Amino acid sequence: MTKCTLSVRSRRFFRLFLLGAVGVTLVGCSGFQSEKYQSTGNPLLDLRNPELFERDRIAAARESWEEVEMGVRVRERTRQAFKNLAWSRSTSFELRLTVLELLMSDTSEEGSADSKRMARLLLPTEKSPEVIRVLCNACVTNGWDDLVPALVRSYSRESPNVPDGDRDERIAIDALRNGEAVEAVVFEIFLDPGAGLDDGQELAVLRVAKRTRDDAWGLLSRLDGGRGMRERLLASVDVGSLRDAQTGMVLGDLGRVWEGFGFLPSTALELEWLEGILRNPVKAKDEKNQQWWADAKGVFDGLSSEQREGLSLRHLEALRWASAHRPAWIEMDLRSLRGVLADRLAGREHQKRKSEKGESRRLESLRDWSSQMTWADVLGILVIDEAISGAELIEQVFIQRELDRKDTKTEYGGIIDVDGGDEYRVVFFRPRARDRVSDERFVASDDMMRFSDRAIAHYHFHANKRNNAKYAGPSGGDLINASLSGRACVVFTSLGKRELNVDVYLPSGVVIDLGRIVR
Repeated sequence: MTKCTLSVRSRRFFRLFLLGAVGVTLVGCSGFQSEKYQSTGNPLLDLRNPELFERDRIAAARESWEEVEMGVRVRERTRQAFKNLAWSRSTSFELRLTVLELLMSDTSEEGSADSKRMARLLLPTEKSPEVIRVLCNACVTNGWDDLVPALVRSYSRESPNVPDGDRDERIAIDALRNGEAVEAVVFEIFLDPGAGLDDGQELAVLRVAKRTRDDAWGLLSRLDGGRGMRERLLASVDVGSLRDAQTGMVLGDLGRVWEGFGFLPSTALELEWLEGILRNPVKAKDEKNQQWWADAKGVFDGLSSEQREGLSLRHLEALRWASAHRPAWIEMDLRSLRGVLADRLAGREHQKRKSEKGESRRLESLRDWSSQMTWADVLGILVIDEAISGAELIEQVFIQRELDRKDTKTEYGGIIDVDGGDEYRVVFFRPRARDRVSDERFVASDDMMRFSDRAIAHYHFHANKRNNAKYAGPSGGDLINASLSGRACVVFTSLGKRELNVDVYLPSGVVIDLGRIVR
């Protein structure tokens, strides 16, 4: 028997063909034949009736679109009804997918232009893989090359179930850019993130361009995987030829951290953090940041190659503080420093988080993670451990724990930093109304992120109950947030009226249980 194989590119284009075929099956090959349902005689009215079964509303959608194509129903009015359903969170999944497929099938000039605008807005934030597939297929079918920046933003969000090489966004980018290396395309978007934006509101364009640039950098870092590609691409840039002035400043920031410390930020949020450190718009904060940067650089210059390994932004405050207050730590190698942390943790009471269904065994000890922690990781955890040992800080943590427990709409959190003194403090940021989504979730506000340039860690509580022992440690979502932000994080878990358990978790997935603190 002869085995037939396809090249990678052939497989991708074959898959795009199949995606198109699926769309035709769902939309076109049905012939828009309405299923049997109790009609009012007006399918558009039936479509908008939430009392009907989903299958009946889907049949009404197809019948409405058939009437549009026949010229007996107003296209613009029908599209608006469809769009209202597509944007609504209350619309059921299959109905939403159906109206989006119908909208994207519109070949009229005005309809296609409107669908393109809709795809541009949806792609950067859409979470449904099925919806993303419909939008990607529409981009390729219609040749919407100027939606590549939106595809890049969608692609920048990691998918736990689909490898990067098989993502629908990757396939669409390949098709629209004729197989050009995706890394080159993403870097092009990073350098000129405003290309194709035609919004007349300048501020809105600037914000979208910034988000596009940051997301493109995060995606490029993921595609690079530590192979040095980003450094080579940055070295090839002719800064004088850049169309976007903001990108020139960002390139300056990247050059400064690379030349000063030998690393580059890895995520969109980490890039934004770097920009805030080096170009804080508030003059007083900018001056403090510049001095802080110089202090950390002075410590870095004296480090060995072992100590510099794996360094990132989250380690700089630990370097600065330890050099001033625990200089002996700076002189130690990895093995010795790890021994200091092991001695501190020995004999403490620990509370391990209960593994959830389908989750592998929880690893929270220094022994579990020893081989995966760099010298800078160990130093950072030691400094955090010092930070949370202060009596005044502990008192503030318990006060905030009680506030959190009484507020059943959200979790509380903030930052741990030093401001104008030697002692660390906890700075609480009350979640805004839009961020109060659940008593089991903390959403960091924009203000908190901007305020934490020099923070040693972010923190939040698990305190919706007096005793939350089985949740003592970061959740899966917490670990994802640490990875995206590039921050060291702390979670305080309520164990009783006078006890909290403390866990540190890092972007790499390392979790270290620091034990209990008592009021």
